Amino acid sequence: MSSVNTNVAAMAAIRSLSSISKDMGTTQARIESGFRISQANHDPAVFAIAQNMRADLNGMSAVKDSLSFGKAALTVARDAATKISDELGKLKQTVTQGQQQGVDVNQINAQITNALANIDAYARTATFNGVNLLTSGVAGVTGVTDNNLNVVRDINGTTTAVTGTNSTSAGLALAGLTAATGGRTLTFDATFAAANADFIQFTQGGNTYVFEFSDGSAPLTQTPTATTDVYDVQITATDSPLQAVSKLIGRMQQEGFDASLDNQGRLVVNGNIGAITATFASGGATAGTLPGGTGAIAAVEGAIDTMGTRLATIGAALRQVEGLQDFTTKLNDSLKEGLGALVDADLAEESARLTSLQTRQQLATQSLSIANQQSQSLLSLFR
Repeated sequence: MSSVNTNVAAMAAIRSLSSISKDMGTTQARIESGFRISQANHDPAVFAIAQNMRADLNGMSAVKDSLSFGKAALTVARDAATKISDELGKLKQTVTQGQQQGVDVNQINAQITNALANIDAYARTATFNGVNLLTSGVAGVTGVTDNNLNVVRDINGTTTAVTGTNSTSAGLALAGLTAATGGRTLTFDATFAAANADFIQFTQGGNTYVFEFSDGSAPLTQTPTATTDVYDVQITATDSPLQAVSKLIGRMQQEGFDASLDNQGRLVVNGNIGAITATFASGGATAGTLPGGTGAIAAVEGAIDTMGTRLATIGAALRQVEGLQDFTTKLNDSLKEGLGALVDADLAEESARLTSLQTRQQLATQSLSIANQQSQSLLSLFR
C-alpha cells in the first residue's frame, strides 16, 4: 500500500541507518582505544575478570620491586661474606706461621689484628639501603636500620625471610685473637648431671656470656646486663648428661662460639675466651685450658666453617630470589597475554568491520533517499 501519511520504507531506512551508526561508533571506539571491552556494560563478566587481572598485575609490579631490592641486599651480603671468608683463609695462614719457631710474634700479632679489622670493615660496610645481614646485634653500625631481610615473593604477600648474623670478628669468636691464644675446656665426670638453673659463664672481649639450662618451668635465674648476655639451653628431665652437653654446644654454636666435644669427651671452646666458670648442682665439671696457639688455629678453623655455612645460606637465598624474579617476569607476561586475549580489540577485524559499515551506511542513505522520493511518485499519479 502506498501512503503519504506513513512512509514505511523511509522508516526502515532510518532504523537501519541508526543501527549502522551505533555499530560504527562502537567500532571506532574500539579502534581508538584498542580495547574490545573497556567498560563494564560491554561485557560485565569479562570486565570483572579483567579488573581482577589488572589488580594482580599491579601487585606483581610491587613483587618485582621487592625481589629486586632483596637481590641487591643479598648480593651485597654475599660479596662481603666472600671477602670475610677470603680474609679468614689468610688469617689461618698467619696464625699457623705464628706457631713456628723463630718468627717475630709481634709482627704476626699485628697481621692478625689487621685481618680482624678488615673482617669488621667488610661486615660493617655490607649495607644496602639500611639492611645489613652481617652485623646482627652489633651496636653503632652507621646507616643500618635492619639486620634481617623479608622479601615479598608473590601477590598474596608471602615473604621469604633471611635472618642476619654477626659476622664481625667478635661474632666469629675471634675478638682479641693472638698467635698464642689457647682455648678453654670443661671436663665432666660420672657425677655430672644438668639440672634446671645450672649454668656456665665465661668472658670474651670485655663481655660476659652465660648459658643457663632450663626446662621451661621457671624463668631464668641469671639476669642480663649491658655487658652480660644470658642464653637459655632447653633440656628435659629425660635428657642424659651427653644430650645435655650436646644441647649446650649447639646453643653456643648458634650464638657464634666455636664450641665442640673433643675425643676425650671434653667441652672445648676455642678463641680468646676467659676462664669458664661452671655452676652445677651435681658438680662433676672441671674447667681447664688448651695449650697456647692450639686454640688460635682451632678458633680460625671454626670461624671458617661458620662463614662457609653463612655463605651457603646467603647463596641459597640469592638463588631463590633470582629464580623467583625469573618466574615472576614470566608470570607477569602470561597475565598480560591473558588480559589482552580477553579485552584487546582485533584491529584488523575492526578495520574490516568499519569498511563494511561505511558501505552499508552509504547504501542505507541511498535507500532513504529513494524512500523519500515515493511521495513525489504518488503526486505524479494525480497530474
